[in-house]
Amino acid sequence: MTFTVDIHHHILPDVFWDATNEGDSPVGGIAPPPWSRDGMLAFLDDTPDVRYVFSHAGGTVPYLAGRFGIVDEMSVIPGAERRATAAETFRHLYWDTALSWGDPVLRMLREVAGIDHVLFGTDYPYLRRDLAVASRGHILSSPELNDGERAAVLGGTAAQLIPRLAALSAKV
Repeated sequence: MTFTVDIHHHILPDVFWDATNEGDSPVGGIAPPPWSRDGMLAFLDDTPDVRYVFSHAGGTVPYLAGRFGIVDEMSVIPGAERRATAAETFRHLYWDTALSWGDPVLRMLREVAGIDHVLFGTDYPYLRRDLAVASRGHILSSPELNDGERAAVLGGTAAQLIPRLAALSAKV
């Protein structure tokens, strides 16, 4: 069985915590512990049946992809030869556009992960509704995306990852 997990890279204020009041999981996914570069890549390599979606275009992770690649090339981390390179790992992950919908970010995601691994996200209700709506408008008008890519980002890829979303969109 394959699972899809959303990784939200910061802890949300109390008002956004899970409705179960358990106090240990934010709405929409999990907040990862602070990982070292190698620890993160090893963890992702050890969980091949999980499809991870990193919120906010992965934060700094895609920006650091080049640096991770240099470390891979240098072969300085013990045991690294037994796992995928950072570049290979990033192409198997998914990334959302919450607070990260600008054209430079879309270009970076295309290069690091492939646009077919990008999902629309807004960070709503944390983000004001008008800004969340505007983010969709930017994706709709972005010159970085062709029509097929735009459709995938705005729901097609999410429907593939989470089949019940495909069923819901068929009803609309």
